[in-house]
Amino acid sequence: MKRFLTLIFIFSVMIPFSVSATMIKLTVNYSRSDEKSDQYRVDIRDGYWNFPVVEVPKGKEREQYSVIIEGYNSTSEAKKEKIELSGADFSRRKLLCPKSGVIVIENTEKFPRKISIAHEGGEASSLEIQPQSSVEYPFNEVGDYTMTDEMFPWNTASVKVLGTTYVWRLKEGSNNKDIPDIAPGSYSLKIYYGTKDIYTEDFMVVQNAAQSFIYKIEKGRVNNLNAISTSMD
Repeated sequence: MKRFLTLIFIFSVMIPFSVSATMIKLTVNYSRSDEKSDQYRVDIRDGYWNFPVVEVPKGKEREQYSVIIEGYNSTSEAKKEKIELSGADFSRRKLLCPKSGVIVIENTEKFPRKISIAHEGGEASSLEIQPQSSVEYPFNEVGDYTMTDEMFPWNTASVKVLGTTYVWRLKEGSNNKDIPDIAPGSYSLKIYYGTKDIYTEDFMVVQNAAQSFIYKIEKGRVNNLNAISTSMD
């Protein structure tokens, strides 16, 4: 009997157990480019000369690229997004936020600032931010919000709250992410610039299989290996 149990133990060690290895691997290489702008020509006439003038190019991209996977809800807590208020300008104009996400609003000035936050079709709520400090604002409802600087009402920022709990924000350079807890099924991978959906790809996740997705973002364009590139236009 003892010998029989020993043989069973050896046999179980020799044959590995079947373990689910469902995973997707994401790689995004991002090169920050100039903000896109429509250039147009105007002529200045002073009675003697005509001066052709082209619109001054904008600066570097100020909004953030983000990756979401529709149908996938992460079990980990989403990272907080941050926006700064300085002078008559928000550091960002368009922010993407996961469901029940939090945005940190920082006042860089040496005096208090007030902002209002309004959900589409709803009443605005007012926040006062003390000098050189910040407040956290939770966005619990899906939809579009507008943040307005009460000192300079033309200074606004928009927030889009998605139905998903997963938002992967990209930084300049190489970005790598493994998602090991995704269940088999159908999903849509989307890439956003600010609050604008600029790329969509549908895919299937198969049990016990790993899949890789490699993208390159350059000059406002998303390029996928063996796929047609798309742009923000």
